[in-house]
Amino acid sequence: MKWFQRILEAGLVSIILAAILQEIEKPDEERDWHGKVAGFIPYDFRLPTAERIRAAYWNPRDSRIFTPEVFGIGWAINFHALLQGLKITGEPYLSEEEFLMPGSRMKDVLMRAYDAE
Repeated sequence: MKWFQRILEAGLVSIILAAILQEIEKPDEERDWHGKVAGFIPYDFRLPTAERIRAAYWNPRDSRIFTPEVFGIGWAINFHALLQGLKITGEPYLSEEEFLMPGSRMKDVLMRAYDAE
């Protein structure tokens, strides 16, 4: 099992190096330090902002569940799209705060989703 972990680590390091080399090969004025390696693995080495964090992890305007990571390589999970796909959100009165700190409203939503199945 240790060999599998080493292969994964080597793959991760290779992707990070490929992303850095991809940016270094660009002229200085074109370097933006975010993009995709091999055309599909996203990377972003810019400092995270609150706006980008929210867009990655809780974005009602994006239907994708997997969005580009805020910092580093890979994908983040858009929990709003995930929960909407699971039919947990979609209730107009259920806010992000109510989901993160569940109360009686969240229990009602979960029970309705369970009963709908």
